Amino acid sequence: MQFVSHKKLYLSAVTLIVIVLLLLVMIAVSTYQMLNHQKETALGFIHGHGLTLLHALEAAAMTGLQPPWQDADAVERLIQELAKRDNVAAIYIYNPHGTISHASLSGLKGTRTPWHPAISDDDPVAARLHRTDQGAQRYELAKHFTPSIPMPSGQTPHIGAGNDGRPPPGHHADDTVVLSMSLEAIEAAHRLDVQHALIMGAILLVLGTATLFFTFIIQNYRLVARALHQSRDELRRVVASMPNGMLSVDAQGKITSINGPARALLGIQGTDLRPCDLSTIIDFPATGIDQTLEHGTPVNDKEILLERPGGSIPLAISAAPIIDPDAKAPNAGAVLILRDLTEIKGLQERVRHSERLAGIGALAATVAHEVRNPLSSIRGFARFLAQLHQDRPQEREYAELMVKEVDRINKVVTNLLTFAHPVAPEPAPTDMAALLAHAVRLVQEDAGLRQVAINATVAHQLGPVNIDGNQFTQAILNLMRNALQAVEAGGTIQIEARRTDAVLLEVTVEDDGPGIAPGEMGKIFEPFYTTREQGTGLGLAIVQTIVTQHGGELRIDSPPPGKARGTLVTIQLPR
Repeated sequence: MQFVSHKKLYLSAVTLIVIVLLLLVMIAVSTYQMLNHQKETALGFIHGHGLTLLHALEAAAMTGLQPPWQDADAVERLIQELAKRDNVAAIYIYNPHGTISHASLSGLKGTRTPWHPAISDDDPVAARLHRTDQGAQRYELAKHFTPSIPMPSGQTPHIGAGNDGRPPPGHHADDTVVLSMSLEAIEAAHRLDVQHALIMGAILLVLGTATLFFTFIIQNYRLVARALHQSRDELRRVVASMPNGMLSVDAQGKITSINGPARALLGIQGTDLRPCDLSTIIDFPATGIDQTLEHGTPVNDKEILLERPGGSIPLAISAAPIIDPDAKAPNAGAVLILRDLTEIKGLQERVRHSERLAGIGALAATVAHEVRNPLSSIRGFARFLAQLHQDRPQEREYAELMVKEVDRINKVVTNLLTFAHPVAPEPAPTDMAALLAHAVRLVQEDAGLRQVAINATVAHQLGPVNIDGNQFTQAILNLMRNALQAVEAGGTIQIEARRTDAVLLEVTVEDDGPGIAPGEMGKIFEPFYTTREQGTGLGLAIVQTIVTQHGGELRIDSPPPGKARGTLVTIQLPR
């Protein structure tokens, strides 16, 4: 949401730039048009004012007692009076030859007119903008000078020497009057308007520049915010994807952040961590976390056993202080790394188990080699004694008992050799239905004597499986013999073989006996550990060796999931 607001702010700044630019263009065009309109209006006013003055000059020329051509100084005085008006720079009259006869400026009288416009009946007034040699701008009007005398009837005929009203020759006939108007006031007003327009343009330019700078700042802030947002998301994904648990606590031990694996390890539910005190879950003094919070002492891979409702799990805890240079306390909390050691402990136990097995295997191989040859001799002598005492039943019974005991010892030795020197499997396509049927037949007689039912089921889609048939037969036989020893009369043993998407082969052997005591679950794979008087303690160890050599996994559940008693042994071979 914060990123979206930054984007909206950025778009607003761009919109503001566009608006400012449009305003600049509009104001520039409007100011230009306004200045031209004002100039045209002022010139129109000056034009009308000039015409009024010219007409006033012509009308005033006839107000004297004598006609103006009989009093030459009357026109001169009128010109001088009109020249005193505001905005009037000069007035002069010139004859058809271009010679100035009357002028408000003494220097112009008798000189040639600088402007001789063409005046006609269609265009009786000529006008022009003119700039003097001194740089002053003038608006000049020129028209024929035609004064008139008012008649009693109200008509205004032309004045003349006779009764026709025409002036006599040489008295202003075809003369032209020129009025030169000063534009200083208009130019001053125009300059003020231009200055005002320039000031407004400068203000808008400053505003536009400030907007561009603001946009640049916002864009940089947006880029920084986006980079920070991406970095935060990347860090959050990295922390969430860590296989180990990671969490941080404040100086009081309250959890401030935590990832999913840490939640799972500590059993923390929900998302509100404010009331969650880590010291109620982990012992701070025992792990050294209290020293990390108080003195900044780090903790490296401290192993603890965390008690949880579902059981205890081994954890390795590492803690490092969070240094805050602006804080008053030595540190602002700590960051903790939690590693689940369950698998590592299991691997360590397997290594120790393998080391024990290696030692036992070496000893067993030596003992088996040294014992097997004498056993063969003893068995041969016992068979000889049994034949020798055919007529003496008691001695013959003793000799046959010796043969059975020697066979039992030889079986133990054979198991020892199998355990000590396991033969590498030779995989071949094997029909699991035939293999299970053969194994059931081998123990069927013993199962009948114990009144135990054995049911074998093979999935139809299983097909041939690439395994060592002889070794797997031995593993299934060992599991069934263990089940027969545990099941009471009337019990049942269920054997199933199937294939799933995850495993190439899954074989289960389940019985409904009393099951395995919880205290014995950790010892059942140890060599020579047995709870039966006649057992050797090598059956499950040999099964585990065979399954391991096939790259599989052996798992025992007692009781099976969802049941109150019994034992379920599962063999899984991955694809």
